[in-house]
Amino acid sequence: MNDIELWQSLGVALAIGLLVGAERERSKPAQGTLGIRTMALLALVGALSTLVQPIVAGGLVAGAVLLVVLGYATSRQRDPGLTTEVAGVAVVGLGALATSRPAAAAALAVAITVLLVSRDALHRFVRETVTEREQADALKFFVAAFVLLPILPSGRFGPYGTWVPQRIWLLVVLITGIGWVGYVATRMLGARRGLMVTGLAGGFVSGTATTGVMAARFRRGEAPLGPALAGASLASVSTLLQLVVVTAIADPRVTARLLPAVVVGSAVLSIEACWLARKQDNATADGAEPTGRPFALVPALVLAGIISVVLPLAVWMEQRYGAAGALAATATGAVADVHGASVAVATLAHDGRVSVSTAVVAVGLGLATNTVGKVVVAGGAGGARFAVTLAACLAPASAAFAAALLLW
Repeated sequence: MNDIELWQSLGVALAIGLLVGAERERSKPAQGTLGIRTMALLALVGALSTLVQPIVAGGLVAGAVLLVVLGYATSRQRDPGLTTEVAGVAVVGLGALATSRPAAAAALAVAITVLLVSRDALHRFVRETVTEREQADALKFFVAAFVLLPILPSGRFGPYGTWVPQRIWLLVVLITGIGWVGYVATRMLGARRGLMVTGLAGGFVSGTATTGVMAARFRRGEAPLGPALAGASLASVSTLLQLVVVTAIADPRVTARLLPAVVVGSAVLSIEACWLARKQDNATADGAEPTGRPFALVPALVLAGIISVVLPLAVWMEQRYGAAGALAATATGAVADVHGASVAVATLAHDGRVSVSTAVVAVGLGLATNTVGKVVVAGGAGGARFAVTLAACLAPASAAFAAALLLW
């Protein structure tokens, strides 16, 4: 490390200490133990510990930690919390990291500061917004993503070698993770921001279920026809956007072919939704709850099952009946879950089992099947008037999607 790099590293360490210290100084002005100056010095101690002999470095770090502990001992009567002291220890570590990985150290410092600043919002979210059931679902999701996924085999199994357990489960985690984001957005924004936000966010959880909820609210007189249709239309926008993400994981070539059609279809649906909601007035989603659960084990296993069934079925039908067989298999699977079926056929394209063009047409056919399913659900939940009007809204978007798919 030359002199310029040395001073740059020390400057980053100093900036880290000042950043965290400034936040602690403002939020804990009465504590007086670990403020902006002390945090800056702790960061410099961490940086210096990497530049001296190991025995000296150990003494510096031990001394810094001891001073932090003594500071807590003198201030615990006024503030029994440990956040500031833990932040002080973290600053020492970040100061040390700044000498070798300054960008990573700075990024972590910003993340820590955001956590410290967000204290009240985080406490309110955990204590007042998140329910016990949702906490349990979060734990299940983390187990699925960070415990099960890494240990699943990555080799090929099953009929035609189409089953790659790790890849299938990755797609399940991705789809349910997007649904999680939509669920949280609905919980936090839906009741305040109206049916359009509820429809868009809820669509990431389940587009069909959200369409049914909008139809049911119209039938019960809780929402006018226009805003309810706007929410249902935006749920279909979510379906299209989610499709881009999940197919990109399986085969980016399929996504590249789908992207223009998704943009055009989403634009048509969004324009229709804005036009339908122009007379929204006081129609809101007050009291609306997101559809389904953020993560439930059975639906996740069902999704994995759909992907696992469609994969070999599409290969078998393609070998027996040609491209028409793969199209039929995808359309059939899309009745249960359009994203699972689309991911399956995109995976086959990635593996060279079907052509990219066949996969793109299969995804489009699956979307058409899913759209018909939404209209049927809307009719059952909201009556014939809602279903017919929704079909009239979805038809132009479907036509625009198909035209873009053919042209590009």
